[in-house]
Amino acid sequence: METIELDSWDAFEKSLSSFFAQWNKLKKEGGGGYVSTPLFRGQSDASWKLETTLERFTKQTFNTYDYYKIIRGVKPAVVSITGKGWSLPEFMEGSVMVRPPTGYEFMIYLRHHGFPSPLLDWTRSPYVAAFFAFRSPQVQKDGKVAIYSYVEWGGKGRVGVGGSPIVHGLGPYVESHKRHYAQQCEYTVCLRQDKDERVYCSHESAFADNRSDQGEIKKFTLPASERRVALKQLHRMNVTSFSLFGNEESLMETLAYQEIEDTSETE
Repeated sequence: METIELDSWDAFEKSLSSFFAQWNKLKKEGGGGYVSTPLFRGQSDASWKLETTLERFTKQTFNTYDYYKIIRGVKPAVVSITGKGWSLPEFMEGSVMVRPPTGYEFMIYLRHHGFPSPLLDWTRSPYVAAFFAFRSPQVQKDGKVAIYSYVEWGGKGRVGVGGSPIVHGLGPYVESHKRHYAQQCEYTVCLRQDKDERVYCSHESAFADNRSDQGEIKKFTLPASERRVALKQLHRMNVTSFSLFGNEESLMETLAYQEIEDTSETE
């Protein structure tokens, strides 16, 4: 994983221009191979690893069958309380990775509402990712935030090493909450083959040795002290909590920023 240390928001925007210029060049000159849309992820502490909510919840590992059995087991409780329905077959569709995985829509619903998930969320917008990196007023002013970019397919095939972790993108389209589309969201999973099973594993382990079969991952770090500059620019672009979540809580967060935080910083 390449780390690019930047000293300002302006430097980040210049890096973005260079990044997309290189990506567009790759699409035009890539020899006809598929070049995927870049994905981005923002984290408010640059020292944090790329971890799923499942990894943060437990150190236990799960294969795809075991995790599917768990979510299928909780479905009756969710349906009873919410009145919503999901079609989950009794068994998963084979041992080979299926894109999207069996029960994908239900997995997204559970993750949105706090159930530990092997899905890692990304966005197709670097500015949405930047918003999540700088969003919290409690971000450490003397620390750094991180914004990741990931291009899964760079015009060449991907041949994984046997038993090694491989990151799989799951695409943008799924029946989900409207904020999935407001945030231009996509998900990835990281899997490794263990005999006849596929095991969920760490994205960090897949990206650690910069293997070309994992695509291109970059980590941009910025001073957290750039939060004021970044949020001003993002709000001008209508990248706000309310535009991304669309509920009453996010409206209050946006109003609090506009009427209290932003005005106090300009006085």
